[in-house]
Amino acid sequence: MTDDETADVLRETIDAYLTEVDPEDLDSDDLAWTLVSALRRARERQETRD
Repeated sequence: MTDDETADVLRETIDAYLTEVDPEDLDSDDLAWTLVSALRRARERQETRD
């Protein structure tokens, strides 16, 4: 995965997280694990394309 692809995945995930979560309920640990999951899914998709 290129840096641009990684940045795209992170940006999309952060945008979706901030859209879905009430600002008063923001949790950095939850966001971190959401990002980990998104990166894992992106890597798995890339592996199936290769």
